[in-house]
Amino acid sequence: MEQMQPDILCSLDQAETLNRQGFHEEAALICRRILQLDSGNLEATFMLATIMYATGSWDEAAILYRQACNLALEIGFLRINLALALQELGCFEEALAAFDEAEALGETTVNLYYNRGVLLQRLERMEPARHAFEQALAIDPQHLNSWINLTAVCLASDDNDGALHSCRHGLHLDSDNVALIGNLAIVYGKMFRFEESLACYQRVLELVRPDERAELLGSTANCLSELWMVDDAIACFDLAIASSNHLFQKRALASTRLFMLHYSANWSAAAIAAEHKNWGQQYFEPVAMKHFANDPDPDRPIRVAYLSPDLKIHAVVFFLQPVLAAHDPAQVTVYCYSDVKKPDVVTRQLKEQHHVIWRDCSAMDDASVQELLLQDQIDVLVDLAGHTALNRLPLFAGRAAPLQVSWIGYPNSTGLMEMDYRISDAWADPPGVTDPFHTEELIRLPDSFLCYRPGADFPAVGSLPCQTNGYVTFGSFSNFKKVTPDILDLWARILAKVPDSHLVFRARGLSHDRFVRDIAPLFLRHQVAPERISVLGHARSVVENLEGYHTIDIALDTFPYHGTTTTCEALCMGVPVVTRAGDSHVSRVGVSLLHSVGLPELIGNSPEEYCSLAVALAADTVRLAALRSSLRDRLLASPLADNSTFTCHLEGVYRQIWQRWCKENSR
Repeated sequence: MEQMQPDILCSLDQAETLNRQGFHEEAALICRRILQLDSGNLEATFMLATIMYATGSWDEAAILYRQACNLALEIGFLRINLALALQELGCFEEALAAFDEAEALGETTVNLYYNRGVLLQRLERMEPARHAFEQALAIDPQHLNSWINLTAVCLASDDNDGALHSCRHGLHLDSDNVALIGNLAIVYGKMFRFEESLACYQRVLELVRPDERAELLGSTANCLSELWMVDDAIACFDLAIASSNHLFQKRALASTRLFMLHYSANWSAAAIAAEHKNWGQQYFEPVAMKHFANDPDPDRPIRVAYLSPDLKIHAVVFFLQPVLAAHDPAQVTVYCYSDVKKPDVVTRQLKEQHHVIWRDCSAMDDASVQELLLQDQIDVLVDLAGHTALNRLPLFAGRAAPLQVSWIGYPNSTGLMEMDYRISDAWADPPGVTDPFHTEELIRLPDSFLCYRPGADFPAVGSLPCQTNGYVTFGSFSNFKKVTPDILDLWARILAKVPDSHLVFRARGLSHDRFVRDIAPLFLRHQVAPERISVLGHARSVVENLEGYHTIDIALDTFPYHGTTTTCEALCMGVPVVTRAGDSHVSRVGVSLLHSVGLPELIGNSPEEYCSLAVALAADTVRLAALRSSLRDRLLASPLADNSTFTCHLEGVYRQIWQRWCKENSR
């Protein structure tokens, strides 16, 4: 290598000093002057590339780094810098190739493996990303950022044990690291160790600035709800919303809060309805009349799109799949707009086994989805999420299709003025009773608003447990957040009136200490010993959950938030369900389901009736045995499982509202 002239060396030193002091333009100017004199000067090329990278001029940085690589073919770290610049330009495969070239040149450093891992993680290639971070840590076990990113990769891969291991190693290096404590909170939550998760969230809240608290408070609220502290969770959401400075974040937090209100016994139906309407008015401006180019032919096949983040192993599919199977192509052209982040076997089945046009919009923003809807000329856009996670309600708020409909997936109004209709039935939403709770016009199907199909892998119905046990077992497999203190008190009263009876329920993450502190006293108040209560953890599969019904004689519905899938599954497993009717959709789903299968006599209209019905049914073992052997067939022969008739009625609704739109838009 030729020795550089003294004046060039001096200029390089001056450029380096200026760059270090933040005078990037002046430093770059000196480098350019050097390159005018000596176009092959490696140091000036590298320094200028570094300045361009630091100032966001990725194109020029990549060109200069590539020139530097050509000037020094044997220096591997130059290719790492090239890879970083290419990554910023979105040239991801070229960047990975540059990392590979650096490694081939012997640049087996923490810097290489960590940065390659970051890129692979960004590309959601989790296994190779994990391997890269592990390579970095094998070289330097003290590399904190590798532990942080390895934790995130393990979380994304649903490897809770790996994430826990990585978190603990990282926290040993930095016990107050916010990213690691936050990830640890998530890990504990995924492992249903909610008390430990809550402690982590509380610790992070102590460490971050006030303007960083909103999202963390939202996560803390969700954790509180899992700890049976629903009203505390709602209050925490209020704090989260108040602490946020971003409209989008406020809107999302407020949406999740609306869903949470249904789990509380302290909010009336009217108050919850008002909160939904306020949300729609507060976060969205009225939309000017939009013109759609859809052909206003009232008799042509209607283009219907179902939009959902839950087209996977999820309760919504039990009610959507039979409808997709029965849709008439002469009446509707069906699109599925899938927001599923991690497709699974059910996603593939929905996509491949039904006559649908599939659109994966999981990586699209609302504007892109809107454009795709316009290209597809969707006539009726059906929301299947409401205020649940990953919803697209802002898309609906901007009027994404000529007709917008809310159906299954959420037990209430969306609160949006731009959501035209909500599909229900007269049992779940009695005419004149629940209409004022909605911003949408309610359209009531003639039998049920639900169509249910059991899975092909459902286990056979078992024998009646009380015939073997000598006592009746009540049970509930609903989400434990739906189990309020009032409903537990009712269950305790039922057990007190049925000698030797037992209760089984699922409560993921309920520790023995919490059971003794929070649950057992409610039963002891009615002289019901805790030994008569069995708490099951989270079922690992649908089949495992269903097999739990082999231990239950009578299912007890929750209130005010009724079960939906759980009620259908109980009936399918031969277990009768006792419910209590309320004054809004969320507390009347059980009413609709029991009417559909011809069991209206199991609906109570008050706490006392609910209790009396359960006690009377427990005393009639002959009837329990008859129901055990006949309920599955009864369900399968009911309107609830008649997907052909149901879908015909649903298509009739689509035709009715489409013809109305055509009439209004052909003038």
